[in-house]
Amino acid sequence: METKTLNAHLPLPLAEKLDALADALDVPRDSIVTEAIANWIEREERQRIFALQSFASNSIIAVEHHRVIDWADSLCADRVRTL
Repeated sequence: METKTLNAHLPLPLAEKLDALADALDVPRDSIVTEAIANWIEREERQRIFALQSFASNSIIAVEHHRVIDWADSLCADRVRTL
């Protein structure tokens, strides 16, 4: 499988936890990061599919509280940028 190298700036406490976990499990850091990203993408894709299915069925949609807050905050940020 072809790979691509990505750089990420992690907060120091998170990077230290990653290093400690990699050492404890005797697993390369990139394996842990790859698995974490794959799981995150899979979860986001499932949530997107669920949302699309909900729209298609005209059923009541439950939205996570933090997503509503993020959306509302984005509206405020957009308004500030246009002023």
